[in-house]
Amino acid sequence: MTLTTGHTILSLNDVSVTYPDGDRTVAALDHVHFSAHAGELTAVVGESGSGKSTLLSVAAGLSVPDTGAVDVHGSTGMVFQSANLLPALTVREQLLVTDRIRGTRITRDRRRHADSLLTRVGLEGFGDRRIHQLSGGQRQRVNIARALTGDPSLLLADEPTSALDHALSHRIVELLRDLTTERGLASVLVTHDRSLLDHADHVVEMRDGQLVS
Repeated sequence: MTLTTGHTILSLNDVSVTYPDGDRTVAALDHVHFSAHAGELTAVVGESGSGKSTLLSVAAGLSVPDTGAVDVHGSTGMVFQSANLLPALTVREQLLVTDRIRGTRITRDRRRHADSLLTRVGLEGFGDRRIHQLSGGQRQRVNIARALTGDPSLLLADEPTSALDHALSHRIVELLRDLTTERGLASVLVTHDRSLLDHADHVVEMRDGQLVS
């Protein structure tokens, strides 16, 4: 799904998430308003425990807020901190695993689609390789390609460079930036690495469950 640049894909309206901590209640998100738009990469930065991962979890539908509303236009793809790839599968099969779980017949077109995504992330000809044959940066590229298999309108990336060195981190975020533009995605990158922020269209900072900038 390619949408007009600037179209609102994700909106969080007055969203709060709390959890008990001994005798008190802690606000992981405290009346947060947040939006992401087609064709734009938004970086969410903050220290550990600031609420940025909770924001991503709520946006992905993995957590239900205590209050407020979350609206997503279209489908969502997730790029996880750890690639979580299955060692028994080839690189191509990593992208088709959801079809297998659903019992969907894997057609020639689906295989071609998977290979085209691998080519786009710089892994042309890697479809038959096993995970142990890939570097850390290559595994994260498979992770990104897998997130795109469902043709999402919203792409959420949770610390995707935390296990990579400085140079590879920038290459991965540059790839996310390029894919965001090309495919008209609304992309949200959660990171603690402030050196990556120049690649983003927008930067917001979280502190104590609130957006402070």
